[in-house]
Amino acid sequence: MRSLDGSQDRAGGGQVDETGLESLKSKVSAIIAAVSGSATEAEADRIVAGAMASRGADPEALGLGWALKRAQGAPLGLAMGRQPFLGITLAAREDVLAPREETELLGREALALLKQWASQDPDRPLRIIDMGCGAGNLTCALAVAVPQARIWASDLTASCAALTRENVALHRLQDRVQVSQGDLFAPLADQDLEATMDLVVMNPPYIPSTSLEKSHAQLLEHEPREAFDGGPYGVSILTRLLQEAPAFLKPGGHLLFEFGLGQARIIRLLAERKPGYGEIRFAENGRGEPRVGILEKLGTPPE
Repeated sequence: MRSLDGSQDRAGGGQVDETGLESLKSKVSAIIAAVSGSATEAEADRIVAGAMASRGADPEALGLGWALKRAQGAPLGLAMGRQPFLGITLAAREDVLAPREETELLGREALALLKQWASQDPDRPLRIIDMGCGAGNLTCALAVAVPQARIWASDLTASCAALTRENVALHRLQDRVQVSQGDLFAPLADQDLEATMDLVVMNPPYIPSTSLEKSHAQLLEHEPREAFDGGPYGVSILTRLLQEAPAFLKPGGHLLFEFGLGQARIIRLLAERKPGYGEIRFAENGRGEPRVGILEKLGTPPE
């Protein structure tokens, strides 16, 4: 795979000896310690490694520049302009939500289903909608890991659609991914996609508007509001997703989505009120907290 600057990935783009590396790491750690806390060492290692691998740049100047952005509160991926996600590297931009490690749970659950279906019928294309695709992290991770995947990615904003296209091109997935822009499923209408999808995935905005104004206000300093604002109770987009996704899923197809801490009860209530789904199940993170909802569309799958 090519690096984000178009060159082949390699270590050691600049001339810094071992003593210089330790000195750079020490400087970076001191700069980011206040915002990184217990993750300081890991983040410093990532900054130094990224700076050393950048072709044609002064590694120390580059690394210190990234560290200063991180110290100002930017997520590390946005500070560096690159973000790892489920084993791949993606371009990151300040006008698009930076992929979070917590969303890897959603990706792993989606991959488990896709790989199960692929093992049952290796020749069958697997059709997926990545709704609210953001940076294209789920789209690219699923397409890289599952060669049978054919993905329709869509997002409300032009900046997200553009960055998804950039990341799709970075991983040479253009022949299996289509990117659209618009409000939820509207861009996919009139494409004969209804009742054809094996999987719909989404990491929707789910922070209540009032919380976003108060306890989560720092998020808006570096990333767009529409990536976080879930409406008065944090479930406005999730409610629409539950309503609109069944039209695109085939019988036996699955809807997977991320939701916020403490929202499992209201998510269950919402799902139970929507006809056409089986009983919801939840995937938990490493702390035993439900963070991903999984629903199957009822009906007999086509032969």
